[in-house]
Amino acid sequence: MSDGPVEHGLELTVSALREGVEDLGLRGGLVEVQRWQDLLDGTDAPALEEVAAGLAELRGELESDTPDAGAVADLLGRLGARALALAEDQEEGDLQRALRELGNLLVRESTTLPKP
Repeated sequence: MSDGPVEHGLELTVSALREGVEDLGLRGGLVEVQRWQDLLDGTDAPALEEVAAGLAELRGELESDTPDAGAVADLLGRLGARALALAEDQEEGDLQRALRELGNLLVRESTTLPKP
């Protein structure tokens, strides 16, 4: 994979999620969300703006006094679906594979959290 900031961020996030969100923990989750908010800050691509909005929602939930596991699960699922859709818009290669892996991990993790 190329050494650009997005590709590097994908590698870090995928690596962090492989063990699951419960192992990542609240603090680790916030680090990942902040990393992506920094990368996407000021983007003018509509698809990435949607991801940035989802990250802002997720961060707000994670920073609340009592994060709602059901809301976090929903947000992870939506972000995962968005990553999978973005992957389909990419040319075949490392970026597409990384986005697919990220999307699949997020969707998987959304099913591991308790639902309301």
